[in-house]
Amino acid sequence: MTNEQIDDIHKRLTLKVAKYIKAITQEYGKFIPKERLSYLGNINYDEIIQIYDYGNINGLANPKHILLPLNAEKALEKIKTLPGYGSNPNHQTYNQATAIINDNTFETYVNHAIVTGMTLEQYFEDLLLHETMHFCGSDGGNALKEGINEYLTRKLALKKGFHTNGCAYPKEVKIAHTLESILGEEVITQIAFIKPYDKVLSYLETTLGKDASELYQNVTHAMDEEFYNRYYRHMNHFDGLEGIQEKVTNYKQIDYSKVEQIIEQYQKTESSQNKNSSAKVKLTSQH
Repeated sequence: MTNEQIDDIHKRLTLKVAKYIKAITQEYGKFIPKERLSYLGNINYDEIIQIYDYGNINGLANPKHILLPLNAEKALEKIKTLPGYGSNPNHQTYNQATAIINDNTFETYVNHAIVTGMTLEQYFEDLLLHETMHFCGSDGGNALKEGINEYLTRKLALKKGFHTNGCAYPKEVKIAHTLESILGEEVITQIAFIKPYDKVLSYLETTLGKDASELYQNVTHAMDEEFYNRYYRHMNHFDGLEGIQEKVTNYKQIDYSKVEQIIEQYQKTESSQNKNSSAKVKLTSQH
């Protein structure tokens, strides 16, 4: 790909990222730290996106930039030789009903890339909203935080009609959704934008109590152990088509059954405590 072609892609994606940042600050502004919100309000959009080969195929974000992997072009070139390439350019990985919670996997995404005949720009577009959420301050410091970030990404995409791939961190998204049903939507959203781990625990203890804080701590530790050993420690190997295959294989091996047990035990304990409290209230009212 020529420098001129990359510059053209950069210009088009810059228009998108400007729109995304404005929408994110409107939707989640009250959760974003004031300093970051101020920075986002006085930003040069042209300088945010950087496209170059930094050794793998993953999108990345830091406080100053969104990095998009030029190296992905090599993998996309190789899939042109695979059966079914370009057979369904209009294929989608989700619809309105399955935009947030679905059964997609990274393997779903690879198949999608093949049948659509995915271009490099389309691959970047698939990454962009998720990485812009990170750029705006949504943390990705652990497996659960990545799940929460992707969960918020999908919710925003559905609400605003934005594009996202609907396949990133599928197992972590489902856990984030479950925790939202337990802790509340506002709490989960606020957690996304609190980066220091100890401050998340303090926020939960102050807001919902010690048990909720311990739940988050236990879930985070169990997820991180599984996520790191099965997947994250291999991240730098995810290069080219072989890297994509390795990424799919490693992610399949992640098993969050221990996390599910932790959540189930918490729910049982909470239910039991609520029943006991209700019984005490009933007995008191009878006397």
